[in-house]
Amino acid sequence: MGLHDRYYYHDNESLDMRPGWDQRSAVSVLIIVNVVIFIANAIFRSPGAGVQGTINELLMLHPGDVFRPWTWWHAISYAFAHDYKQIGHILFNMLGLYMMGRPVEQRYGTSEFYRIYLLSALFCGGLWLVRQAIFGGGASVLGASGAVLCISMLFIFNYPNATVFLLFFPMPAWVMGVILVLVNFFSPAGDGIAYDIHIFGMCFAAMYFFLHWNFSWIQSPSSLWTRVRRWLTGPRLKVVRNREVDNERSDTLEADRILEKIHVFGKDSLTAKEKRFMERYSQAMRDKKKMES
Repeated sequence: MGLHDRYYYHDNESLDMRPGWDQRSAVSVLIIVNVVIFIANAIFRSPGAGVQGTINELLMLHPGDVFRPWTWWHAISYAFAHDYKQIGHILFNMLGLYMMGRPVEQRYGTSEFYRIYLLSALFCGGLWLVRQAIFGGGASVLGASGAVLCISMLFIFNYPNATVFLLFFPMPAWVMGVILVLVNFFSPAGDGIAYDIHIFGMCFAAMYFFLHWNFSWIQSPSSLWTRVRRWLTGPRLKVVRNREVDNERSDTLEADRILEKIHVFGKDSLTAKEKRFMERYSQAMRDKKKMES
């Protein structure tokens, strides 16, 4: 089965990339947080605070952190610090987040988008620490590039034929994806760019998309425990009501619950059982309308 045949492939008709700003969206909040930290670091930088300034030095991921467990929180905080001496560092990261992130947030929902972004940053930072523990060497790391590239690749996976611009040149999104992969895999190390972080971010996106991951259980850990318990104990017998009115009311309440879940978390948060239920419920509603007309 090809990419275009999968149920999660989307046509360009459902894609809205027109400029806009919604201060309540995850993309907007993340951009504001990154910019505020960047400005604060530049303003309050003291001469003896290190190369990157007080705030950046506090947030960035250092090679020695692998041996200091009390600093492992740097494995996610580094993604909110940017090189204050290179405005392009934060500019291109936030531009990529703005352009690619909005359709991805619309696709998966605001809450799931936050989880994807933060967990991808943590994944990149954690693997970087593991790499340091094994191979050593390397300089300190800062910047949202790993998380932003994860979001960018999710955009490419979902909308491979969408027209995007790379250095002002229009191209299909999948072509830009190929370029990003080749550049990050084959560029020489030592030029001050953390290509390993970039690659980790792209790998996280590929695993999320092709393995059908969903992190909605993080918001409600009890639902994860319920699934595990059901898997361990096996199916249970259920008491089924025979009254048609009660069944219809129960189905309506379940449909309302699932629709609310789609609104908050995106339709990819649905379980296979919930998807099958909505298909049956939608067909039942269509049949009912035909009978009434």
